[in-house]
Amino acid sequence: MEVRRLDLYPHRDLTLAPSTYALTADDDTIKSEMTGLEITKARVNGSWTSLAVSGEIDLATVDQLEKEVKATLDDDSGNLAVDLTSADFMDSTGLRALVMADRSFRDSGRKFALVITNGPISRLIELSGLESTVTVVSSPTELD
Repeated sequence: MEVRRLDLYPHRDLTLAPSTYALTADDDTIKSEMTGLEITKARVNGSWTSLAVSGEIDLATVDQLEKEVKATLDDDSGNLAVDLTSADFMDSTGLRALVMADRSFRDSGRKFALVITNGPISRLIELSGLESTVTVVSSPTELD
């Protein structure tokens, strides 16, 4: 592993190691080794696909979520539920990805929903007002 010295701040000794970011895939689970983001894809209630997300959704991981949403939109004719009950954190990039996913599914004549229980993600969704435009349920069994 190569380590490079940065002279941006001469009074400090800053070093960077090469990135160790890697994605691995097992069956329908995608995991980002760097941040611990994990997405598990499953079929629920017949016409719904669930993407169960655990870990942190932020600038470093949002691309993986967007990729999975797009793959579901392109490869599947059903509806999509993003299950955030095991997600630890989400920033504005994750919120934007969910808004765009909702728009894409509505434009294709399909349904989009979020599965959320109480916690920090629930609070973010509430404060953003997203629950007024996106279907929010507390369990995948509530999907029709």
